[in-house]
Amino acid sequence: MTVVALTLAGPALVGAPASDAATTDDPAAAIQRQLVKGHGVRIARYSTFNSGSGWERFKPTKGVVGFGDGKVVATDLWDFQVRKAGVRDICIGKRAWEYDPKEKRPNGKKWATFKWPCALRLETGLLRLDRPAVLTAVLATTATTKASGTYDGSPTTLRQGSITFRQLWDVAPDLREGVKDDHGEWKIDWRLWIGKDGLVRRAWSKWRQPEGDKLKGATGGQGWFGFVEDVRYSDWGMKLTVNPPPAAQTIDHAKVKR
Repeated sequence: MTVVALTLAGPALVGAPASDAATTDDPAAAIQRQLVKGHGVRIARYSTFNSGSGWERFKPTKGVVGFGDGKVVATDLWDFQVRKAGVRDICIGKRAWEYDPKEKRPNGKKWATFKWPCALRLETGLLRLDRPAVLTAVLATTATTKASGTYDGSPTTLRQGSITFRQLWDVAPDLREGVKDDHGEWKIDWRLWIGKDGLVRRAWSKWRQPEGDKLKGATGGQGWFGFVEDVRYSDWGMKLTVNPPPAAQTIDHAKVKR
């Protein structure tokens, strides 16, 4: 089950226009200043995947990410790759709530709830924007910098480069799970479009990961899975509270017949 989903309406979300961010030339610091309770950012994620038979572009995931105490605390997203009409998922801590407009729940319930390791983070692929050490390490590999287009009403500067898995592991050892030392020099190509306020308005990354022992042969001899992630960020600092759906509209996932 995929837990990432758009929340522009509904009982779980209260939203308002973005607040002004402090001017800075340090994106890591600028993003950290945004991670305060009652605020968030709007995202749109576009993904492309290669499993050995060519590149496949997925339908987008859109919604909002809520902040608090210097971290991401909740997400409310629509995943349009799942089901024909998409699926909405709210994630708070280790609990998720899913709304599938095409699925009938018992007793007229709209939401199914279950425990889930929620992906509470700001990222493009493996590159964590909400972890200062990671973002700083990425920016340190900048190869080119140039003026670029306008996103979310902000003129941006495009910075791009490549970072190796090993360079990433140096600042985030937890990200090396499933990747052996032999692949430490494999690179992640990245691009960041950064506004004058230091906030990332668009983040793009492309990389390969080895299929590994558990999935050996899954790519038909290619030997690796390919990924591209392109994420747009807007309304930084928007007032936002992501709450669970009403209990009266919710049923435990274990009680839903399949």
